[in-house]
Amino acid sequence: MKQVKNVVLVGSGKGGVGKSLVASGLAIELSSMGLATALLDIDVHGASLPFYVGAGAPVRSGRDGLEPKLAGKLKTMSVGFFTGRNPAPLKGGEKQTLITQLMALTNWGDLDFLVVDLPPGTGDELLAAFRLFSSNCRLLLVTTPSKLATEIVSRLEKLAKQEGVPVLGVVLNMSYVAVGKRRVYPLGKAVPGLLEKELQCSVLAEIPFVPKMNEKNLHATLESERALAQAFRKLAKKVAR
Repeated sequence: MKQVKNVVLVGSGKGGVGKSLVASGLAIELSSMGLATALLDIDVHGASLPFYVGAGAPVRSGRDGLEPKLAGKLKTMSVGFFTGRNPAPLKGGEKQTLITQLMALTNWGDLDFLVVDLPPGTGDELLAAFRLFSSNCRLLLVTTPSKLATEIVSRLEKLAKQEGVPVLGVVLNMSYVAVGKRRVYPLGKAVPGLLEKELQCSVLAEIPFVPKMNEKNLHATLESERALAQAFRKLAKKVAR
């Protein structure tokens, strides 16, 4: 941990809101800014980082530990590199140990930013991450415009406060669909001011919904989807500041 200047935990408290997408997009853009960046996926049961960054097994080991997979200049490590498409039926204590070992045994080198894709929920894995990275981490919340999603994310914000983890801000994912120069809001239009009041933090970015997102990895999608790339670039600049 002494080699890592800043840790950004990306979480939502629930699944299906795109926190892995946000974590991957943020890490890619921080890396493209010339910052030494790594992305760690600790979603034991539903790791999606391998798809987003276009990386996978095998993981090699060297003198200084497991070597992270490179996606451009971005260093990545995921539970999914080891489990593939197989389930990981682990219990609470086993999951906490796995998360700690994955962080400790990886040869990260010196990092400006470590972006951590948290698992959904507010259980053992999440608390393990809060306590493992407590020395220099901040939490980035991810939600959709859905009222239900926002209510669940607000629980994570409260838990973070109880654990002494500062909240960096909130990202509104799947906020709109760009149709030409017009924006359509399929999940309803969120009012940033009301959202900030409810979650007691700033809205840092609104990420558009891209219908063809799952057809190719995120690097390729960012190259072809200008609005998506601009949204993540804006988010990365704010986080870097």
